[in-house]
Amino acid sequence: MMQGLILLCGLVGSAAFAPMQVRPTTTWRLAATKDAPDAGAVMDAAFQQVAEQIEQAKTSMGLSEGFVGILDGFLKEYVESNKEAGTDPKVFSQVLGTMVGMVTQQLQDPYKFSTFHQSVRDGPYDLYQWGNDFFRPLVIMEQSRLEGKELLDDIAEKLAAGDNVMFLSNHQTEADPQVISLLFEDNPAHAALAEKVICIAGHRVTTDPMAIPFSMGRNLLCIHSKKHIDNPPEEKEAKQKQNMETMNKLGELLAAGGQLLWVAPSGGRDRPNEDGEFVISPFDAKSTSLFQLLGLKSGKKLHFHPMAMFTHQLVPPPKEVRKELGEARSAKRGAARIAIGDSVNVSAILRGPSSAEAV
Repeated sequence: MMQGLILLCGLVGSAAFAPMQVRPTTTWRLAATKDAPDAGAVMDAAFQQVAEQIEQAKTSMGLSEGFVGILDGFLKEYVESNKEAGTDPKVFSQVLGTMVGMVTQQLQDPYKFSTFHQSVRDGPYDLYQWGNDFFRPLVIMEQSRLEGKELLDDIAEKLAAGDNVMFLSNHQTEADPQVISLLFEDNPAHAALAEKVICIAGHRVTTDPMAIPFSMGRNLLCIHSKKHIDNPPEEKEAKQKQNMETMNKLGELLAAGGQLLWVAPSGGRDRPNEDGEFVISPFDAKSTSLFQLLGLKSGKKLHFHPMAMFTHQLVPPPKEVRKELGEARSAKRGAARIAIGDSVNVSAILRGPSSAEAV
């Protein structure tokens, strides 16, 4: 499985805290800047307004210097990336204001995720679309590509027939779910698939104030990954209990059929080696076997498709796994690539390389 995945990788001026109203994606970027002759200045002014309110919040809410520094650094880089991308400054102000407003809200009253969280799309704002729009200017689309897109029509047919499909993927950045949506959206049928995806997500993206708003916009099955389940030791039993509840819910969803799931069996993001090259984290065989078992018990077919993601240029993770929350983030632009492979025989893969080569 790892050999196949490595091969795939080779292919590959508004109120700052006001919630953003639902709006179509097509308004994201203007072809010309005649309505905003100095778009960069407008963005700088919007950022300055946000920075002032963050400084006020630091005093009124007792925010740490470390967290404020992380947020400030990320947003400064985000401004520059939007200038380079040619973002409509009005849209930039809306997207930025929503992000900072929601992060501030999470610091005051953190959102509580259920075992199975469904994307927040109703009401005054659509967090699924907002998350896609937030990361859109960071993706250099002309350098990005989706390999294996012809398989998506077949996957859609499997789902319509009541079968389940699971993408077994590597994981490189917190923006991976949004990147999937962005690279799928040039075809309406594929964009609809992206909206159906249920991500199996670790606790960091459901507890970090900067990640929560984006996670709220996705469909999630919430677990504690093996990399963090022992920290702190006194919470291990409760975490294991939640993981069991989540797997039970996954079993129920598979039994209902027509589910499209995305999981990173490595249990975390890929990290750079000593030479700065990103190395695909090995899949955990036990996790993959568990998914296979749940599929067999469901009474519905579960098709496994490998997915390789090259996304580390966007919001890359720290070089080392951190136990504490509040990691620094980058907002530089970069290419993103996804490769999807044909369905694979997980049993053969788990038996060893010789069997996997025959699949």
